[in-house]
Amino acid sequence: MTVDRSSSHGITIDCIQAPLGRPEPLVYPLGLATLAGSLPSHHAVRLIDPNLIGVEKTIRLIRDNTPDIICLSIRNLDSQIRRDLFYYYMYLKTFIRQVRSVAPHSVIIAGGSGFSLFPYRIMVDNPDVDRGVFLEADRILPDLIESLHTPEAIRGVYYRVEDRIVYTGDPDLPVPDDFGRPRYDLLDPKPYEANGGVGIQTKRGCPLHCIYCTYPHLNGACLRMVPVERIIDEMKELEHRYGVREITFVDGVFNIPTRRTEALLRAKLAAGLQMRWRAWFTEKGFTREFAELCRDAGCPEFSFSPDGFSSTTLKALGKTISVEDIQRVFEIARETPGIRVAFNFFWNPPGQTLKTWFRMIRFAVRCKLILRKKAGGIIFSNARIEPNTPLHALAIDDGVIDTGTDLLPETADQLKRLFYSNRSTRVLDVVYDVYSCLWKFRRFLRRK
Repeated sequence: MTVDRSSSHGITIDCIQAPLGRPEPLVYPLGLATLAGSLPSHHAVRLIDPNLIGVEKTIRLIRDNTPDIICLSIRNLDSQIRRDLFYYYMYLKTFIRQVRSVAPHSVIIAGGSGFSLFPYRIMVDNPDVDRGVFLEADRILPDLIESLHTPEAIRGVYYRVEDRIVYTGDPDLPVPDDFGRPRYDLLDPKPYEANGGVGIQTKRGCPLHCIYCTYPHLNGACLRMVPVERIIDEMKELEHRYGVREITFVDGVFNIPTRRTEALLRAKLAAGLQMRWRAWFTEKGFTREFAELCRDAGCPEFSFSPDGFSSTTLKALGKTISVEDIQRVFEIARETPGIRVAFNFFWNPPGQTLKTWFRMIRFAVRCKLILRKKAGGIIFSNARIEPNTPLHALAIDDGVIDTGTDLLPETADQLKRLFYSNRSTRVLDVVYDVYSCLWKFRRFLRRK
């Protein structure tokens, strides 16, 4: 690590989204674009996405114009889907070594949600990473860039002292005034438009307590809301300057709190914005009037993740909804013109029995038969066991894993074992394997 020039005179910074290792629908690096907006303007910043331009071109860009600092955003470590499992982390480790080979004197700083799940482990696995930023970096990164050689004074930083990795302590989460404004000028968002790949964040934090979710650990339970006027300005920039016609609100749950969400949608209508949008919703408090407002404001499909379909299962999952809430959403979709609804369920979650599994399947079939084109995807999956979640402790208690199980394993085969499955109804795992094969065969036919 050399960077000797005074940061007050400006340094060169490459902000790079981690490559996934396989082609997937593009997702705009919103986190990096937002961080770039929090950096002082006298620094020269590039925003690079290997998933868009390829790893080889990315490495050439770094080699041909070696930056002082490389900020690597690690968003996901694996695909989180058992039937389509892919281990991004294996390719990420190779990429970090490639970056170091062409930029031996650059300071590599890792961060992002994936990093914050396993910060110490990722630092150990990747000795080429000089610094790590834990949790949200809006305040940490600008301070760290100004004090690269004295990181001990900044909370939320991992750094190396000889052969040791040192952590400076947990940081406070930033408030909305600290959030940077996304630097769309650094990377054109238009190529990411398909499938809602351009995201807008209206708030951070989630007050829900789903036992499998990492959001409470990564973003806290307190909602920190971006002012509506600022969100509308970002939408205007995307639509008017870059021609983006479809976005995704990337909040953990979009319609919490409802009144504030309604105010945002009415502001979008008043601004004359035409872009379509998608989001994740909770069934709790979802009404036909709210659905119609969303539809009129550009939402063609509502995505829900009830995950279970019995009171016992929903309680075991930490959900605040009831089966009646799920059924009410179904009825609203049936009665309301111009909307579609999609549901995600866990195949074999805690608290489920064979009887309640059949009820869930019956509900899914009923959605497809009655709603027809108004039914979006009905997806079945298994919960990935993550650190710092109640599901991790439950999986140990239930014997799904043990206390020594590595949640960031060395191989993809080991990763397959890190999905929760209720041991009292293990026969459903065989059925799920059949479902997965049919899903893969259907996808194969669509590609031909």
